[in-house]
Amino acid sequence: MFCFQCQETAKNQGCTIKGVCGKQEDTSGLQDLLIFNLKGIAVYGKKLQEFGVKDNDTALFVAKALFTTITNANFDNESLIAFVKESLERKKAMQAKFQSAYKAKNGQDFTGSLPEAATWFTDSTAE
Repeated sequence: MFCFQCQETAKNQGCTIKGVCGKQEDTSGLQDLLIFNLKGIAVYGKKLQEFGVKDNDTALFVAKALFTTITNANFDNESLIAFVKESLERKKAMQAKFQSAYKAKNGQDFTGSLPEAATWFTDSTAE
């Protein structure tokens, strides 16, 4: 375990065995994964803004998901898994919207590179 998600981290360097706040390793990992996916959503959100496309529902989801990761707010792994699954679904939808908007404007598919947070997907909850 390595967790540096809050102000309670051991020696202000991060918790390595168990969270000082009581957080378990699997919970920390789920929160990290959720934030990673939210970063990917943000990449597509920013790209879509360049095309004048907004997704207010996804923006609200991002705010709610970020809130669920704040210190001591949610250590419920089932809830976090649901947020991670939804973040993957929303990221996939944002990716499709971006690809469509890009192709409509440029007449070809986007072939540029994007950060891993935007391009990483999984169908497994085991990862």
